[in-house]
Amino acid sequence: MLNERQFALLDALESQPAALSGLAQHTGVSARTILRDIDYINFTLSGTARIRATGSALYQLEIADRKQYFRLLQRHDNDDRLLALLLIRPVMSRAQLADALNLPDAWIAERLPRLRQRYARAFPLASRPGAGYFIDVDPDKRLILLANLFKKDPLAFPLAGIAPATLSMLHAHCQSLTAWPDIQADYRASMVLAGYALRQQLPVYADVAESDALRDCCERTGIWLSPTVINVIASTLNRLQQHANGITSEYVAGQLARLSAAGQPQVIDAQLKDDLTAHLKRCVAMPNWLPESRPGSMNNLKAAWPAAFDMSVKFINQLRMEIDIPLIDSDLPGLYFACALERHHSAWTPIFLLADQNAIATINKMAIEREVMNCRVVVAFTPDELVALADENHPALIVNNSHFLLDEGLRNVLVIRNIITAAGIDQIKDFLASAFIRQQPERFFPPEGSFYYANRTCESWDEVIAAITARLCERQLITEDEALRISQREREGENLIVNHVAIPHCWSEAAGPFRGYFIMLERTLHVNSELVKHALIACASVENRQEQKVFSFLAGMLSSHSPQQIDSVDSYETFIALLR
Repeated sequence: MLNERQFALLDALESQPAALSGLAQHTGVSARTILRDIDYINFTLSGTARIRATGSALYQLEIADRKQYFRLLQRHDNDDRLLALLLIRPVMSRAQLADALNLPDAWIAERLPRLRQRYARAFPLASRPGAGYFIDVDPDKRLILLANLFKKDPLAFPLAGIAPATLSMLHAHCQSLTAWPDIQADYRASMVLAGYALRQQLPVYADVAESDALRDCCERTGIWLSPTVINVIASTLNRLQQHANGITSEYVAGQLARLSAAGQPQVIDAQLKDDLTAHLKRCVAMPNWLPESRPGSMNNLKAAWPAAFDMSVKFINQLRMEIDIPLIDSDLPGLYFACALERHHSAWTPIFLLADQNAIATINKMAIEREVMNCRVVVAFTPDELVALADENHPALIVNNSHFLLDEGLRNVLVIRNIITAAGIDQIKDFLASAFIRQQPERFFPPEGSFYYANRTCESWDEVIAAITARLCERQLITEDEALRISQREREGENLIVNHVAIPHCWSEAAGPFRGYFIMLERTLHVNSELVKHALIACASVENRQEQKVFSFLAGMLSSHSPQQIDSVDSYETFIALLR
């Protein structure tokens, strides 16, 4: 059984790699204890995931089977057993909870506040003096919450008369039900289990649902429920299916139209509408208020496709204002937006090929353009011709395929002789991935925008951002409109924070290159429960696909260093040195 400290380790490593010292400080134990915990966790996870040390003295979590990983964690998490009791019983005291779970009273006292915080968005956990604790929701939502719990793990809480073999039969019979096409069999089965667990306290519905098929399904499985309970389950499934029927492509198109604004990528197409419509139908038909994904699961999307992530956050917040449903797998809308960005951004990457043989140059040009996506190769046959071409169009890469010697000061040159092989193509791909940033970081992170900000102890993150952007506006490095967008983005939540560096950003209509301004803070502060030591204010063009790679590069670079190295950065020059 994993303990609370080991769960805290997994939560920390799901967000980003971390040094051993940082993990020890985070959990309040020694580094040796952390190493023992890692060994135990790796043994317990049984190959579904593992924690391993990287070459940069960091530890990272690698998940091989995400679904099985979360399912395995649930079986080690007593929170589910505690939650099941609170849902099934109208009210329970702390002593009754401890006795029913066979756990110490001190553990219950510690977990109840955490349970309240963990599920604050899903339901209120209330208490009544002299009586105990209870979940304050209506009967419909109680049924769905308990169904969510049984869907994650049907054995999370043992039910009298329900054996493992019964669960398999129930799932098989639920496959044959056709009345609710958008509700999957395992969700139907979990609703039956929830109805069985709550059979003594479900209300009587005046409307009578068509429930013969559901009753036959339960009876063939060996689960005997009264007509009232069957009617409640069938009525709930009917309502969920009706809500799903209301999610149409036209409805989603209307929601997307409201996203269109200045400084926002225009990527709406038929495929995006279809993807989001199908996703929302699943969310409405099978609401899941107890998601399996844990904090940090969206960090990769934040870093790699911040424009898509920002659009998905706006889209989700917009929906939450209109319909009270949990958006399960909330990273999926972001992935759909990312795919749409891929479809709409097809900017060509210029590559110059300096050659001295026409035939070989033609072969190499064709090979590069065939194997490297969205690139255009321009051939030059002399260094002077190369210089003239560079004056007209700045190349992402110069491939020296000739006997000429180029200026050693040029940082974007890759020397590959003769016919370029598959290994040479790989070199070009690797070079393009980040070299255009490493070789000219001052272009993306100009020195005039870097400064030291003496934030006060009581100063909030909103106040810090307002003060920093105001100073950048005074220096005419960003516009007032960009400053407003940055502040609005930070207030939307899910801030982009990598290894103690916050990256407040906006999408600009300016045609210029990516601009990033490194700001050193005097005092560390908490943003979204994460420590922030520095800020990197960024403005990126929505039209330039290549510049969005800067965010991925930054996330990779910042994660490759220890938190202590990042915190110790005390000048613009030190920051630039990290980028090279």
